[in-house]
Amino acid sequence: MALNVVFFLSASEGKHMKVLKSINNNVVSCLDENGREWIAMGRGLGFSLRAGDKIDQTKVEKLFRMETPDDARRLTDLFATLPAQQIELCSLIVDRATQDLGRKLSPSVYLTLTDHICFAIERLRSGTTFQNTLLAEVRTFYPREYTVGKYALELMAKELDVHFPDDEAANIALHLVNAEYENSISDTLRITQTLHDILTTLNGWPHLHLDTDSGFYDEFTVHLKFLVLRAFSDHAQSQDDARFVAAVRQCYPNEFHCARQIVEGLESRTQNRIPPEEQAYPHL
Repeated sequence: MALNVVFFLSASEGKHMKVLKSINNNVVSCLDENGREWIAMGRGLGFSLRAGDKIDQTKVEKLFRMETPDDARRLTDLFATLPAQQIELCSLIVDRATQDLGRKLSPSVYLTLTDHICFAIERLRSGTTFQNTLLAEVRTFYPREYTVGKYALELMAKELDVHFPDDEAANIALHLVNAEYENSISDTLRITQTLHDILTTLNGWPHLHLDTDSGFYDEFTVHLKFLVLRAFSDHAQSQDDARFVAAVRQCYPNEFHCARQIVEGLESRTQNRIPPEEQAYPHL
């Protein structure tokens, strides 16, 4: 879904916005002077507003603009069916993610994450929970996103009295990863599953002992994550250094053979060639 998010930067911006429909006390569908539809959010923004009223821009905290009428209806319908408190809570989670991750998130995260969290709450209250089999991998490869997920769980426990297992922190983290790299959830799951399979190969490789408490291991997992991301996006990097590759093969034959197996698996899954330099760096 194409979705743009902007913020009022001055008091003059948005002053010609008029209400199309008040969705709830905090969310309003409105039109600008050019007839474009927006969704405005702000505490108490929609209270007692009617169609045709002007928007009080001083109350607007976030402003969403949809690219197509279908997108506008989708977002409006979603916000109209969800509790206002949950919508506001999801917005706080996105704000925290934007601050802590230090990366620009795809604006669609406001829709996808709100949709996911609100229906996860509904399922939990009905007694249904789902196990995330990639919890360990999310913790390892997306630690900052997972930390935001844990914050989200604490916030929901405090504000809504709903208590999720850590699996849900991993689910939220994966949605944030989608927003960071603009992947679909299916692509993110494929990438994370691939990372899981690589760790399984490493942990089962003869005479290969990984010190998971080492700072070098943290550096290695970061490299591995971006290697897999590049492989799936067809952006593999080559340093064109045959001597370096040969030296690693000679000095670390066991590790090199393991890396070769991992690379072959990646090439098979992605149908993309991975340069030899990617196989040689870093050695384990």
